[in-house]
Amino acid sequence: MRPLMMAPLPAPARPGWLAWTRGHAARLTGACGIVAVLCAWELLVGLGGVDPTYLPPPSAVAAVLPGLFLDGPLMADVRASLSAVLSGTLIACLIALPATVAAHLCAPLRWLSAPIVELVRGIAPLALLPAFLLVFGLGTRSTVAIIVWVAWPPLFINVLAGLDATDRRLIEAARSMGATTGWLLLTVYMPSVAGHFLAGLRLALGSAWLAVVAAEMLGANAGIGFRILEWSQTFHITAMYGAIVVIGVISLGLNGVLAWASAMSTRGQAP
Repeated sequence: MRPLMMAPLPAPARPGWLAWTRGHAARLTGACGIVAVLCAWELLVGLGGVDPTYLPPPSAVAAVLPGLFLDGPLMADVRASLSAVLSGTLIACLIALPATVAAHLCAPLRWLSAPIVELVRGIAPLALLPAFLLVFGLGTRSTVAIIVWVAWPPLFINVLAGLDATDRRLIEAARSMGATTGWLLLTVYMPSVAGHFLAGLRLALGSAWLAVVAAEMLGANAGIGFRILEWSQTFHITAMYGAIVVIGVISLGLNGVLAWASAMSTRGQAP
């Protein structure tokens, strides 16, 4: 009797463009939405629905952007704004993270900090700008102070939630092996809190980017917010819209990077 021969299994088909499209449906839909808004904007101005003097079409805005970066002050302004945002957010992290650990370990500190956090969140940052200008003066320091004000509450709240959500079994297992509080923070809490920290950082950077533009319009002599106000007052309308577009692009970029980092931090974790 001849032995039975197993037919070779067909090679798995490579995912085609349809599978790729399904995997990136959310991103593609978002990109299509942006393109649709730009097309509607261009069409509205082109048909005479809006005076292009006050609302130039996207094609005109795109045409002036390279010159604003290469020959104009926009690159330096973007650097100034990003520097203020990153500096303020870093200071907020240095304030929020130790405060969060202390609140997690000490119940009275948690009770004391809760109304303070809610009070800070409830006061609009621009309402404090005159006070910050009196204390820190006109310029970068008052802008950074505003950013710290808006950035540390979301960091505090999210990191505290991550500490509270840490698996108690891991904590008890580490303690049974003689782990100190510092060792627990490094080996048990930090991996558990990473996703919550990145979520808080995402919110903090988003709030900081909104605050820096408004603060620069009122209390700075450099930065993208300052430049938008200057161009509006000198009637450089197309350049003004170009700077506004740059604000949106940078915001999308910051949010996208942190969303990707947050997804990477939670990949492989148990639900």
